[in-house]
Amino acid sequence: MNSSPEPFSIRKCEHCQNWTNGNKAFCAHCGEIIDDSYRKEMAELEQKQQEQPLLWEWFKLKGSDSNPVLRIIEKFIQSGQAVLMGLISLITLLLLALPG
Repeated sequence: MNSSPEPFSIRKCEHCQNWTNGNKAFCAHCGEIIDDSYRKEMAELEQKQQEQPLLWEWFKLKGSDSNPVLRIIEKFIQSGQAVLMGLISLITLLLLALPG
């Protein structure tokens, strides 16, 4: 079992212009991303996060944009979700405060 160490490479950081270990994902001096594949992966992850709906947009009724009755029902359900989240948060807070 003869494992040879990974060859050491040196890269110049685009951000701080210092020389750093090219095998690492981040610059040792400024902490910025220097690995191109990691940077691409992080950009794709950020894009996916931006495409996800906001919490209050999870429940949408089809046709609620044009029908005022459906819009009222949708808002009523979303308000119920907000109240439920508030109650869960309150119960969690009370349970955390009990031991202390």
